[in-house]
Amino acid sequence: MDEALKAKLDEARKRMNSQQAGINANRKDDDPAMREWARGKQRLANAERAQFRNSLTDEDRSKIEERIEQLVHDHPTLSPTNAPALDSKTEPPSVSVELLDEHYFLRDILA
Repeated sequence: MDEALKAKLDEARKRMNSQQAGINANRKDDDPAMREWARGKQRLANAERAQFRNSLTDEDRSKIEERIEQLVHDHPTLSPTNAPALDSKTEPPSVSVELLDEHYFLRDILA
């Protein structure tokens, strides 16, 4: 993935994750008005995410798919086909939080 696309994705991921953290906190508030406010903010965040998806070119999407494949190749535990069944004894995957965040963000952007 070229540096310009990586920078664009990193900036978008940071911005969207920080917005989502605030929305999630307000969704759990005891005040119904705060929860309703969070629903409105969620609609705006979803629209921004959709706009970002639409701004990606086919070439960008190709590069993102290649990056996802590279991540899965380097870390097979990220592959849905290799994921163990979840139970109370399942160990978490041995990948960093940053890597998981990147992987799921990229998958979400292509969805």
